[in-house]
Amino acid sequence: MSSSREICKICFHINSVGFDVPDKIWKSVVPLAHQNNVVCLSCFTRLADEKMIDWDSQIEFYPVSMKTHLKGAGT
Repeated sequence: MSSSREICKICFHINSVGFDVPDKIWKSVVPLAHQNNVVCLSCFTRLADEKMIDWDSQIEFYPVSMKTHLKGAGT
């Protein structure tokens, strides 16, 4: 069994809480080089706050347990 998890491509920490924001917010917050990568909640909120972008009213959270992650990988 693989123990891989989604890894943030900015800080390289495990991403155990997934989230979704509208594309307009994502593109405004996340640098172009990382827009097609996994970005953790911590890095996303730091980047948004540095740019003074309102993100909290339009974010949806979902947990990503190891079991759920592995199910998505077909194991």
